[in-house]
Amino acid sequence: MIKRLRTHLQTSGLWWGQCLLCRHDCQHQPLICQQCLAELPTLAYPCPRCAFPLAIEDTHCGQCQQQLPPWQRMQVIADYIAPFPRLIYDLKYHQKSLHGRLLGQLLAQRLTPPYPDVLLPVPLHWWRQFRRGYNQAFEIAKGIQDILPIPIDHKSLRRARYTASQTHLSKRQRQQNLQQAFISKPLAYKHVALVDDVITTGSTMAELTQLLHHQGVSQVEVWAACRTLVH
Repeated sequence: MIKRLRTHLQTSGLWWGQCLLCRHDCQHQPLICQQCLAELPTLAYPCPRCAFPLAIEDTHCGQCQQQLPPWQRMQVIADYIAPFPRLIYDLKYHQKSLHGRLLGQLLAQRLTPPYPDVLLPVPLHWWRQFRRGYNQAFEIAKGIQDILPIPIDHKSLRRARYTASQTHLSKRQRQQNLQQAFISKPLAYKHVALVDDVITTGSTMAELTQLLHHQGVSQVEVWAACRTLVH
């Protein structure tokens, strides 16, 4: 892990051990200093199905008690609050791919077993990925793999058609926008984790989860840097 990150840092114009948040030197790990790490927000008692923050542990939120989402578990670092919006925006729009590596590592440190057979980054349409230069979900998955030795499969899922940006769409519009947007090769996995940057309405993950269940996957987890789901 350290050797790969050192090479990536050098090719990205950053010196070894520079914190991506405050730009001060790091002593304990290469991408974030101890002070910034200690100040990161976390979720003490997230709902196991949607990661909604709760007051007590080992219970489901009211919405999940009424209607469970199609996936079996969701794990995130925190809600979509500082410093995560800046990290994710720069990852997606300013070619800061190392931000994905950091987010993946931070997420991996909060994940709990049992772990899945494989990581499936949410696919981008080929044209959007060409313009961006990479898939931000794949960069986050690589950060997870730095900590947890779980294989990444970035070829089995594909976005079949170009879809409008989800950013300003309502939940219903997102659902309509994503209908039949994804296709999958035959899968032999039984337990998978879908990886993405931010979960908003959950429409993308719901569409992919239904596709994976149809392919014979019995357990689908959702892993993301942040969530903005509101109840």
